Formats: sequence, structure tokens, C-alpha cells
Amino acid sequence: MDTVKRKVRALAIVILLARPTALGGREMHFGLPFLVAVDSKYGYMGANCRMVVPAQFDEAFEFTEGLAAVKAGDKWGYIDRSGKFVIAPRFAGAFHFANGLASVQIDKTSALWGFIDRTGKLVIKPQFGTPLWFSEGLVEGYGEENGILNVPLGYVDKSDRYVIRLEEQGMMIEFLVGFSEGLARVSMRPQHDDGSVGPSRWGYLDHTGTWVIPRAFSRAGDFHDGLAAASREDGTWGYIDKTGQFVIAPRFQAATEFSEGLAAVRVGGKWGFIDRTGTVVIAPQFEAVSIFRGGMAGIASGRKIGYVNGAGEVVVPPSLEYGSEFTNGVALVSDSRGYKIIDSSGQMLCRPEEK
Repeated sequence: MDTVKRKVRALAIVILLARPTALGGREMHFGLPFLVAVDSKYGYMGANCRMVVPAQFDEAFEFTEGLAAVKAGDKWGYIDRSGKFVIAPRFAGAFHFANGLASVQIDKTSALWGFIDRTGKLVIKPQFGTPLWFSEGLVEGYGEENGILNVPLGYVDKSDRYVIRLEEQGMMIEFLVGFSEGLARVSMRPQHDDGSVGPSRWGYLDHTGTWVIPRAFSRAGDFHDGLAAASREDGTWGYIDKTGQFVIAPRFQAATEFSEGLAAVRVGGKWGFIDRTGTVVIAPQFEAVSIFRGGMAGIASGRKIGYVNGAGEVVVPPSLEYGSEFTNGVALVSDSRGYKIIDSSGQMLCRPEEK
């Protein structure tokens, strides 16, 4: 087969380097087979380095919920893991499946996005100014109001109803983020009569739209493993529980979500990891990191990527150009020779050009 070469695309980079989580969206986790580029086309490669779906698409996304959005010509559709179209290419834009629905743009005459189900049926009319994805049965209502797109309004359910509509006198919504562990984080700012606005404050809503945790944080992240990163006005980060109380005192320069019992924190300009008690278990030493997935976290130095395990052992030094999260014990990475598959010990299992 042709030599498989990496083509850098923002949406194809799965290693998401750590950053304060306040404005970051939820991470999407992808399944096998791996998305790869062969020259100017995209296809999918299995863990054995064999092409499961030939590289034939002009653009493509990773698999979620067994389906992947691909672009053939100027239209998007969805294929299954065999490469068969289960939803024919007919959309101007398409996004990942989540909670059984996928965000699509019907045609280029409108900038609005709606949602289809797994049969391709339009179940939520185009009304959103950006592609989104459902979590816990709801999606952020960044809709259209008075001819303006991407206005944060509330949360929409799968029957296309605003079940949470955020309207509060003297307050403006700044950001909506999807639900995680039963709570969604929302940022609002006070709006004064003279037109000026006050500082942003983050809090958490439940599925009824009730403020479970009042708006008290200058920045905040999603709940995972029962804890969420949150920041005080002085810029320090700690972790709160679902009562809104700090259970890990704010003392970090930045912090990310918990995953597999560990969370990345920045101290002295370097990233390391703490456990749920706030104890540092992997000393801050990395320029950037990802969350743990499959027992491994990505690390970065000098624009190169490597991996560290939960014991703090650098299994793969930062030497790679690209790296995916670990799935079923393997990851797709790229070095100067191109793609290869590695296992959780860092050993190469195969290269596609050797198949």
C-alpha cells in the first residue's frame, strides 16, 4: 500500500494538551479504527495497521458510537466500521454522534445546525449557530435571537424543547457548557443600567435548571469523579465537590478534570498530576499533558509528544509528532517515518508500510 503519512488537522489531533478548563469544551473520546491520512485522502486503520476503510474521503472525523462523519465530494454522510454508508452523503456539514444524535448543517444556504438520529432523520430543526453534541439528554442552546447567531439561551432536549431557559433580570449569559455527572456549568455576568457589565461568575445547574452550586467562581470545569476544578478571584485553582465546597484547596496555577483517579495541575509553570486527596503523585515536570485515558497520559516538550503512565513512568519520551489517546491498550502515533501502532509499554506493534 502507499506510504501512510500524517496530515496535521486540528480536529484529528486527539492528544489535547492541558489547559485551565473554564472555557474549554468537553472532550470527545474516539473508538477504533483510527483515522489516518494517505496523501490527500482520509481512511481508517485497524490496530493491526491494516486499512479497514480505504483512504477515499476528502475530510473525515473519528468514530463515535460506531459511526463516523465523512465527506465525499462536497457532501457529508456517515459510515459504519466496514466503510459502508449508513447515512448517505447529503449534508453541507456534519459532526460526531453522541447520545444517539449528530449535529448537521442541511445546506450552505443557512449557517444553522440541527440534529439527526442514526437513521439520518432530522429530529431537531436547524437552530444552532455551531455544531454541538448532546450529553445526558440535553444540549446547549446556542441559538439565534433577533438575527444574531450563537446566543446562549438555555438547554434543549431531544424532542426539540427548551427545557431550561435561562432568563434572569440584570444578568447576561456568557457561556453554557454541557452536562457532566448531572450538572452543567454556566457563566453569567451582571449587566448594569448604564450598559456596563460586571465580572464573570460560574455556577452549576441541574437538569431542572436549578442552581445547585451558586455562581461563585471566576472559572470552573466539568465534574468528573465527583470533583470539578474551580478558580478563585486570585487565579488559583482547586477542586470542589457537588456542594460547591473546596475539598482540594486552591493552590495551583491551572487544573484539569479528573480521569482515572488523577488530574493534571500546573505548579511553577510545569504540569504534574494529583490524586483525589490532592496529593501530588506525579511531580510537575512536563510542559503540557493530556488527561489519562487507558492508563496513559500524553506529555509534550518542544512540540514533541510522548506518554506517561499512572505510576509516573515516562513510557515514551516526547519524540513523536502525533499521538492519539489509548484505546483497547493501543495508540496511533506518528514519528519521522509516519504512522505506527504502539502498546501501553511503548513498544511498536506494527507500521502500515510493513503490511
